[in-house]
Amino acid sequence: MPLNFPVNVSDGSVISGGMIGLLFCGFWIATVVIHIAFAVAVYTDSEYLWGHFRRKTFLVGGGMWALATLLGGVFVAAIYWLIHHSTLRPHRLAPGSSAEPGQPGNG
Repeated sequence: MPLNFPVNVSDGSVISGGMIGLLFCGFWIATVVIHIAFAVAVYTDSEYLWGHFRRKTFLVGGGMWALATLLGGVFVAAIYWLIHHSTLRPHRLAPGSSAEPGQPGNG
C-alpha cells in the first residue's frame, strides 16, 4: 500500500509520501553503490601495493579490508587510507628486496 499522504516541509511546499519513498530508496541505492565502489577500490589498491611495492596490508588481507569497506563504507576506506598511504605507516623494505620501489634495478 503506497504512502499518499501530503507532508508539509519547512518552506511551505508539500511533498507526497510516494516522493519521500522514492527519495529514501534513491538514498539507499546511492549508498550501496558508493560502498561497492570503495570496496573495489580498496581491494584493487591492496593488490597494487603487493604487486608493485611488495607491501602487505596491515592486520588482515586485502579481501578482508574490502569486506570491511563494503560494510563500513567511506569511514573504513578512510581508515584504510590512513594506515596504508599516510605517514602513519613507515615505508620499510619487504624482506628480500634490495632497493626502494621505483628505483632502477628493482623490477
